[in-house]
Amino acid sequence: GQTGGRITAGKIVMATVKGDVHDIGKKIVGVVLQCNNFDVIDLGVMVSCESILDTADREGADMIGLSGLITPSLDEMVYVAREMKRRSLDLPLLIGGATTSPAHTAVKIDPEYEGAVVYVKDASRSVGVAQNLNSLEKRDSFVASTKADCQKRRERHAGKTRQVPQLSLANARRNKAQVDWTAYRPPVPSFTGAKVFDRLPLATLLDYIDWMPFFNAWEFHGRFPDILDDDVVGEAANSLYRDARTMLDAIVREQWFEARSVIG
Repeated sequence: GQTGGRITAGKIVMATVKGDVHDIGKKIVGVVLQCNNFDVIDLGVMVSCESILDTADREGADMIGLSGLITPSLDEMVYVAREMKRRSLDLPLLIGGATTSPAHTAVKIDPEYEGAVVYVKDASRSVGVAQNLNSLEKRDSFVASTKADCQKRRERHAGKTRQVPQLSLANARRNKAQVDWTAYRPPVPSFTGAKVFDRLPLATLLDYIDWMPFFNAWEFHGRFPDILDDDVVGEAANSLYRDARTMLDAIVREQWFEARSVIG
């Protein structure tokens, strides 16, 4: 596409759906897409279906991205897909967020819309998906492959939901585990009660930080420190990591709090 004289890789309208206020992951996706020359229109949080679709139509968007972190958002995404079909839209629909999944996308959302519906696991996958959807050479085969995958997931899901024979309560009780406790000798603890460790040096704790939950909270998925060198999200991950280390340095230097542990 072309925006203000600038040639872009495509234009995407993104929003956290109605009823949901979470947008950390969506912002990361937006930054990553912008770094790869996509024109991103971020409508923010609690955005109605009508606003999303009207904006996409008015702006001539190439695709729509929906985000959600709470369970009711899943139903709202289904509604958006249904409305896209009612309006006879033909834009790819990207689905992402903590509560979303390939299974839900395939079983609940994809059947509601004839266009492309693509589950995007995390920010690092968003660029490849968007590029495939906006490529004249790759789009048709990518969409066909995605639709086929959704169909397979629906078939697997249907198989899982079939009723399987279950034991009666009486049979289950007859088959209960038989445990002989007479030979068991419980271990003796080295101490009883509570043992307190006061005023632990904050600096000594830094090496024990597990950074992956931190990056996962910001919807960066991958291994640390490899994620810092990732071709797609490396720049954004490094910026986030630097900010975190700067704050940790201040915490240690200014003694923002005391570290204390209790075991027992």
